[in-house]
Amino acid sequence: MSSKLLNVVAIIAHPDDLSFFCSGTLAKWAEQGHNIYAICVTSGNVGTLRTDLTMKQVADMREKELRAANDILGVKETLILGYPDGGFINAPELREKLIYYVRKYKADRVVTFDPWVAYEVHPDHLVVGRMAAEAAAFAAFPLLYSEQMKQNVKPYACSEVWFMGLLGHPPNCFVDIFSTLEKKVEAALKFEATLTLLARLFAPDIDPTKVTSEDLKTLSKHADTLLRFMASTIGEKVKLNAAEAFFVQKTLPGHFDNFQQIMMEMLGNPSAPPEIC
Repeated sequence: MSSKLLNVVAIIAHPDDLSFFCSGTLAKWAEQGHNIYAICVTSGNVGTLRTDLTMKQVADMREKELRAANDILGVKETLILGYPDGGFINAPELREKLIYYVRKYKADRVVTFDPWVAYEVHPDHLVVGRMAAEAAAFAAFPLLYSEQMKQNVKPYACSEVWFMGLLGHPPNCFVDIFSTLEKKVEAALKFEATLTLLARLFAPDIDPTKVTSEDLKTLSKHADTLLRFMASTIGEKVKLNAAEAFFVQKTLPGHFDNFQQIMMEMLGNPSAPPEIC
């Protein structure tokens, strides 16, 4: 991580998307003094299997969960754009909005989904990842959405895109999250969706909608076990006790700075070994 204090913008589709993939890394960067911003594109208003809630009730619940989780992680500002969940995102409109926020926050680093991952069926993940990556690459052009300059934002050259979670390319960057794993667990437990998953996997007798303090202790132990297992399994590849993995691309205006890498891979030569970032 650079010694310079950076502006990091995590752009996600749904409120609970940070939990499993990059929350330990964001917490670590926040502790290091970097400015962490989170933009959640949808309200997450269909993200439940319950039949006793309206979409507005789900959206309200998810917003409270996200803000509580991000407070634990040290996120400076959380923005929810409010697009409907489930594949109804206007991609060009979203790109324009994300370019605005890359410029407003002076984003040095964008963290998002990999839109080129194989067999990803969720359209929100694909659209958000692609538009976030494009926003990072195109925010530097002054003639693109030039009317935004009237809103007191200026073109800004974002340096990197960090793709998180399921990746379409082997990770080239691992972050040691051993010191922030407890925050990752605590933040994940703020989401009913996480509690539901844990209950189904480990404690089917627990009703995730009516969790008692004792139930929460039980689920916390299971969350710690699951997330520690995931982090240790990822970390084993680079001899770390706990890690999160990313595929990082440097940016140029309108491009990724990956021409040499792509050419080398096309010629059958392996990529450089991954780094501890």
